[in-house]
Amino acid sequence: MTGPYYARATKLIGLSAIARGRTPNLVSLMLDAGLDPQALFNPEMRVEYSGFCSLLQLCARQWDMPDIGLRLAKQQEIDFLGPVALVTRSEKTVRGAIDAIIANLVIYSNATFVALEETGGTASVILVQRDDAPQDRCNTELVVAQAKCVLNTLVERDIDLVEASFRHEKGPSAAAVSSYFQCPVRYEAERNALSFDTGLLDRPLAYADQFQQIPIRRYLTKLRTEAAGNIVEMARRAVAQRMEQGSCTLETVAETLQLPPHTLQRRLRAEGTTIRGLVEEWRRHRALSLVTNTRLPLSQVSDALGYSEQSVFTQAFRRWYGAPPKRYRSEMPVAGNYATGHRS
Repeated sequence: MTGPYYARATKLIGLSAIARGRTPNLVSLMLDAGLDPQALFNPEMRVEYSGFCSLLQLCARQWDMPDIGLRLAKQQEIDFLGPVALVTRSEKTVRGAIDAIIANLVIYSNATFVALEETGGTASVILVQRDDAPQDRCNTELVVAQAKCVLNTLVERDIDLVEASFRHEKGPSAAAVSSYFQCPVRYEAERNALSFDTGLLDRPLAYADQFQQIPIRRYLTKLRTEAAGNIVEMARRAVAQRMEQGSCTLETVAETLQLPPHTLQRRLRAEGTTIRGLVEEWRRHRALSLVTNTRLPLSQVSDALGYSEQSVFTQAFRRWYGAPPKRYRSEMPVAGNYATGHRS
């Protein structure tokens, strides 16, 4: 059984090669992290997300390898996404493939979601780990590096990035990060993201097959529905995605879920919630994460949460946590450690 957050065992691809000849051996570390070593041989398995993060931390510490996430990404290709990688054959453009990955990512993992933002001539792939899911530096760097791997596959070359940004502090893996992404790197940012020329989004995919498009989409829809769970969890993910893009309404969430707005509203009410309630929940969790896990100015935190005025954010934070954000941050210092730098 896995916990509330999972990833396909394909997330482990390449770790055996890195582990070869090292001590402690990989099987021992997996057992210490609470993971079944059979996951190394069964890509269809789900592994508990917290266990995977613990495993990366153990590998980084025991093997003196703070850049373990980047090393693992170098061992992987787009196939780490499992069935979701089929979008390269079902979609016509890079934009279509990214949108399809965003829609179907829950098949691979329910701990991370992705949003695509376009501002002027720059596009950004935003990678968001659920605020209540386990997080650490090594895994965050792996997730962002995997995104570069996917983009490289879609554009059929090593993509030229405008910027790579991370929510965590600059740490012992900084030199490896700079070498891997080959672009300006910004730490202690509002979000984990990769930015690139928006013109690449309309690049046609070389392997798109119009005859496979419908069956692949149907197959992924079936897997997505099975993985996503109930309507509240599906809506919760859609709300998070839309809020990362700057706005969220019943209509936009319904569009994401491919449901009529009135149907979505009715089904959510039957479960005792609303889109407004899910937005409030997202803001509450994200506010705590940004206040305690980053050094962003509170004005930027307020903007990131979609508030028009910082005073409104301050009032909301006090209502949620019993103290204004400035005082809460000063009384709750963030602890870090060698392997994780725990600000991601």
